[in-house]
Amino acid sequence: MVVINNTGVQSSQELSIERQIEKIVEDNDEPKWVTDLRYRGMRAFQSAPQTDPVIADPLEFLSDQKETPAEGIESLDDLPEETKSLLDELGINEMEQRAIAGLSIQDGTGMIDSSFRDKWEKKGVVMAPMNEALKRYPEARERFMKLYDSGASQLAAYHTAVWNGGIFLWVKEGVKEEIPLHLFFLIQQEALTQAPHIVILAEPESEIKLIEGCTSPILPKHSLHLDMTEAYIEEGAKLDLTVLQNWPEYVHTRPTQRVKVARDARFSVTSVGLGPGKSNITDPHYWVEQGGRVDVNSIILGRKDSYVDLGGVIHLEGENSTGINNSKAVIMDKSEVITRGKIDAAASGTKGHISCDGLIMDDGSSMETYPGLSSRVEDAELSHEAAIGEIKSEELFYLMSRGLDEEEATQLIVQGFVEPVIEDLPEEYLSEIRKIIELALKGEK
Repeated sequence: MVVINNTGVQSSQELSIERQIEKIVEDNDEPKWVTDLRYRGMRAFQSAPQTDPVIADPLEFLSDQKETPAEGIESLDDLPEETKSLLDELGINEMEQRAIAGLSIQDGTGMIDSSFRDKWEKKGVVMAPMNEALKRYPEARERFMKLYDSGASQLAAYHTAVWNGGIFLWVKEGVKEEIPLHLFFLIQQEALTQAPHIVILAEPESEIKLIEGCTSPILPKHSLHLDMTEAYIEEGAKLDLTVLQNWPEYVHTRPTQRVKVARDARFSVTSVGLGPGKSNITDPHYWVEQGGRVDVNSIILGRKDSYVDLGGVIHLEGENSTGINNSKAVIMDKSEVITRGKIDAAASGTKGHISCDGLIMDDGSSMETYPGLSSRVEDAELSHEAAIGEIKSEELFYLMSRGLDEEEATQLIVQGFVEPVIEDLPEEYLSEIRKIIELALKGEK
């Protein structure tokens, strides 16, 4: 398929994207309507605005690597040693000792699948690679790429064109599962665009927990993780999502979330970044219907000259809906962190609160915070608070006088700083998050 622009000549960008599309289509044997959607994204790329302050051209993140799914993965012991060491940095081996019941891993653009899928499907939980799900499940097709505008930006258009991998998670009505599912994205190649697409469907009165991990070894060149998640939390359902990130300083991450929360449903997301990569820019949107609730919690450890910009809007569209956005940032190594969460109240009886706190560990690091509140009704209750500071010398002195060295005292203070964001999470989450914080601060003064 050849597409020409208004001048009648195919641009070099279109040609480059088209070659990627052709390779993906050849590898995946996908339905024609999916391929048509890719070409729509390619055409949108030319006219879509370039809104990213860091990435001028997404096409510089290319890889010719051919991925093939691994087979026979039934536990973490079956993974390659390099992959296991990366997961160990996120504390996952500790989780397996308490019996991990679900695991899917995307390595580069290919999928390392697990045989846990059959066991989960018998419980009413479907977790399938996205390419497969679009062929097998109408529920996936009906919701795929419906919650975001592919022409909103060049990165959105690029994702539409070259997405590859990801999962479809479908929790059937009334199913309640306490043991969390695990999904991990690994980048182990240089100059790679990893663009998984995730669709989550939690049917009425269902409950599920999902842990999503992202990591990579140190790379000689930069890579781009451009994932998009669409989540449908139906009436009375509950989804708890924990995102653990450990990107090195050469990876750019652009996670995008679009979530619809139905009547009396609840969506909670806690994002913890050991390493945000070279840059991490987010712009999630959550639409909340009557009696629904969204809790957004984030802990960012800005390190190694990273650039982090946390945006996002909670749209309170239904009466008596609630939105909470809490962020904690620990900033060092001349990193820059910006938080700009917003709550928009459009219905009676809505409640929302934004809290943005930053702890600056050294000179040269910086933080800006822009909490935004908007109301179109007279009885909405919206509030925000923000604070930026440093570790006080008297706090260090007090702890060191009790026998701790400076590193131990610093870790303890930072643990106390972020604890309010994570204290209500289940213990299986806390063990991983606390290990991430400990690793991030090890050796920092």
